[in-house]
Amino acid sequence: MKEEIKCKYLSLQNQKDISEEDMKKILDIVKMELSFMMRNNIVPLPKWYERWFLIFCYIYENNKQLSDLEIKGLYKTYYSDLEKEKNNAPEVITQVNKVSEKIEQSLEEILKTLDAYQKNLDAHKEVLEEKAKEVKDEIILTYLKKILEEIKGLRKENLEKKRKLEEYHKEIISLRKELKIARREADIDFLTGLPNRRRFFRALEDFLKDLSEKNYPFSFIMIDIDNFKNINDSYGHLSGDEVLKEIASILKFYLRANTIVGRLGGEEFGIILPGVGKEDAKNVAERLRKIIQNRKIHTNEAEIKVTASFGVAQAKKDDSIETLIDRADKALYEAKKTGKNKVVVF
Repeated sequence: MKEEIKCKYLSLQNQKDISEEDMKKILDIVKMELSFMMRNNIVPLPKWYERWFLIFCYIYENNKQLSDLEIKGLYKTYYSDLEKEKNNAPEVITQVNKVSEKIEQSLEEILKTLDAYQKNLDAHKEVLEEKAKEVKDEIILTYLKKILEEIKGLRKENLEKKRKLEEYHKEIISLRKELKIARREADIDFLTGLPNRRRFFRALEDFLKDLSEKNYPFSFIMIDIDNFKNINDSYGHLSGDEVLKEIASILKFYLRANTIVGRLGGEEFGIILPGVGKEDAKNVAERLRKIIQNRKIHTNEAEIKVTASFGVAQAKKDDSIETLIDRADKALYEAKKTGKNKVVVF
């Protein structure tokens, strides 16, 4: 049986005047919701945003402490298309970031205007206070005092508005920082710091487009660490992680700055070599193979020596991502099948 989910704040959406206390609570819910959505690469489009607001409103109102997994489980009790929300997450994060940047700029302009207005009020107040000292007529003095009281009220109101806007400004800056982190994390493999599979494939698509339109050649290398399962089984997954990080460091250190390196998943890595034909790509792969073979990787458990197999393919004009990867993968399979720790060119 479904747990009933209610949110009293949804009933406020048609009200013209919302109390400051309710506004603060709604803002707290929105912060929780956006943080979760960015953290889990969920697109904050209107439909999804409304659904997740209901979930987080329910969590907030009932003071529930739930893990991300439990929150997803609560969502799936009502909705079954969670995975669809992850499409194009980095692109949406970029758009949201642009909108938040514009809002931040607008708030900065408003704050500057309020500052100027405050200074203007202060200047008029000082002038009127000086004039009041010189006035002898009681009627005029009474009016001057009323004007001063009005200015005092305006100054207080202006300061309060400025304080609230500064708070919102800080919230926007904080949100932009979270979006920046989320965007970076959406493209980066957490363990190795390399571009992840999604980011690497986008780069591969760009290079294929340049090859087709501008005849700019490139080669693609697939790398697979040999016997990686044995490393995990013998030394533990933490040692396996250290091996992956060390291989990533080797690839970053020994390749040119314009080379694209990514982790494709598990113990597989990919390299894009701009402007390089298959023979030169083979030489690059052979050099990396020897470096990896001769490297001793120190972990808490042991000193580990590893090897890697390489599959090399030069991109063709009529290639798609799938066909190019398929050729490199076949070369890699051949390297594995014929003894490992070797380079094979398709």
